[in-house]
Amino acid sequence: MKIAYGTYPMPDIPLEQAIPLIRSIGYDGVEIYIGDKHENALPADYNSTRRSNIRKILEAQQLGVPALMLVGPKAWEPDADLHARNLETTRETVQLAWDFGYREPIVISIGIGGKTEAWNRDKNGIVARLRDYAELGEKEGIVIAGEAHCGAAVDRSVRALEVIQKVDSPHMRLHFDIVHFYLAGDSIEACVRDLVPITGHTHITDAKRHADGSFDFRVLGDGELDSTAYMRAMAQAGWDDYITLEVSARIWSQKGFDTVDTARRSYTALSNAFKEAGVPRD
Repeated sequence: MKIAYGTYPMPDIPLEQAIPLIRSIGYDGVEIYIGDKHENALPADYNSTRRSNIRKILEAQQLGVPALMLVGPKAWEPDADLHARNLETTRETVQLAWDFGYREPIVISIGIGGKTEAWNRDKNGIVARLRDYAELGEKEGIVIAGEAHCGAAVDRSVRALEVIQKVDSPHMRLHFDIVHFYLAGDSIEACVRDLVPITGHTHITDAKRHADGSFDFRVLGDGELDSTAYMRAMAQAGWDDYITLEVSARIWSQKGFDTVDTARRSYTALSNAFKEAGVPRD
């Protein structure tokens, strides 16, 4: 397995600078954030010269790209016009990935969206929308990875399995972030065993639960998630691709957030989990 870091928690660092920084810390890959929470991070912000420069930087740094993470559009969008617009943004993101020289094959991550309490009402609509993304993936020759999320319609293992299996396409996979299933009460070992076969991309972050049922997202190593058990389970389940570190916007949007120190601390925490679990870095 390899370790990657997402640029999502790097709003103050242009991608051209983030890539060599991430490499210098020791990461094997970079997940590229696409969205409007950063300046100049939408597909339209990358002209041909900038796309070419990013490609050269990725090649020079020998940094892999496990996914482009598209934040904003959600797969579950009841409005047909907005859904069509979101599909077009996804197509634009695919072209950006091609221009960056991404050939691994391309994975585009999107949120599934919805609300957990509306699951029974919306699940058929979610499957239908995900099928549209799967069709896009088939046409483009890429993989779309739908992210489950705490509080969203797909927020636990049984729901993730249901929607991905019903879509039934190699071009629609799960974006599997262990912390959301942990917060839903799923055991690490069980959900890893069940979800790795449908997974196209990963995240790992951390959280701390409180007695009143609330929780805080934390930088990896600062919460309660047993990352060593997670790494051991992922290896046993046969996952041999990237583990991508994420830092929640609830953390990086706070005043005083240290972008570089967080990237370094995250790397140390996950590297230690690899070692403690006896999982080699490939």
